[in-house]
Amino acid sequence: MRTGAVKYLKELGWDVIVVMPNYDTKEFKIEDDIWQIPFKGKHIQKLASLFERVGIYEDYLDKWLDYVLKYLKNKISKEDMIFATSGGELGMIKLGSLLQEKIECKFVVNFRDPLNYGYMNGLRRDKKPHIGRIKTHEKYIQNANLIITSSKYYADTLKRQFSNLADKIHNNYFGYIKEIDLSQYKKQLSDKLRIAYAGMMSSTQKPELLYEAYKKLNSSDVELYFIGNRKNYKPLQNIDDNNVYFIDFLPHEEFLKFMCENIDVGFVSLVNDYYGACVPSKIYEYINLGLPMLGVLPNGDGKEMINDMGFGLACSYNDICKLSENIKEMLDDKILREYKINVLDKKVEFSMEKKIKEVEILLKEIS
Repeated sequence: MRTGAVKYLKELGWDVIVVMPNYDTKEFKIEDDIWQIPFKGKHIQKLASLFERVGIYEDYLDKWLDYVLKYLKNKISKEDMIFATSGGELGMIKLGSLLQEKIECKFVVNFRDPLNYGYMNGLRRDKKPHIGRIKTHEKYIQNANLIITSSKYYADTLKRQFSNLADKIHNNYFGYIKEIDLSQYKKQLSDKLRIAYAGMMSSTQKPELLYEAYKKLNSSDVELYFIGNRKNYKPLQNIDDNNVYFIDFLPHEEFLKFMCENIDVGFVSLVNDYYGACVPSKIYEYINLGLPMLGVLPNGDGKEMINDMGFGLACSYNDICKLSENIKEMLDDKILREYKINVLDKKVEFSMEKKIKEVEILLKEIS
């Protein structure tokens, strides 16, 4: 998703240089406006993450920051803008904040996901031991000129947590990257409702909930497709059902072709209330594919988007009976067509090419 943001910001005329760690070698690489800066000393990810957990490091990238800060402070001017992204880590935000203090340039924080192990409305990402991060969270966003989230839920939470920054906090749904021309694919007809889950097979998503709801429905009019690696995920390993299919990860073009030609409904799931602050990227992918959706999700933007926009039906992840009822409702061809029409009507609104223009307006306001 961040690659897509860079692509479209460049197309809008912004000069973007990406700075990232080089985890593989001690070589400093510059290629296509991407600077890969190595760690100065030896980096052991597990050890760095442990030091973060117990509070020795503020972030697992701390040792890299010591090195890259010295390099970048002479490469950035007051007229530049630092756009620091987070997929849960603090490191890039910390780097941006420290550089802004030295250079006094504009500083933007972009939370693609909430800060890992930062408390969210009293919730945590998981039960693994980790020192609290509210103080460091606050410390490194205090001098931001702009804070962009990827969900209204998280934007509202940050505004409550850091009320003095409320007027700087804005939401932007990042959307799908490259629009698919659906006319190039021909749908294979079937007398069964074909539902697909595609993605990680893990306890965070619990895709087996779809199977449990299907079994409760006890209908031969439904087929399930699980696309991804289930080898190390026990809940899906012993399923033997003529209407349930397992497919290994597909190259993206093959995946798109398969979904467009064979699938009627996309299934999306997250099973932790903490993730109400996230909009699963799979939702944007299903919008791009023109697929109605079934979901089991915590309260938040993702569930609201599916239900309120008429993209399909999303219920709580702990309500298997409701999910089973929702599958049954999708068996009605008229209802299914209505959901599909709604998705296709809104499709263009969720392209990143369009959504990034909202970001550009915010960037120009602080320039």
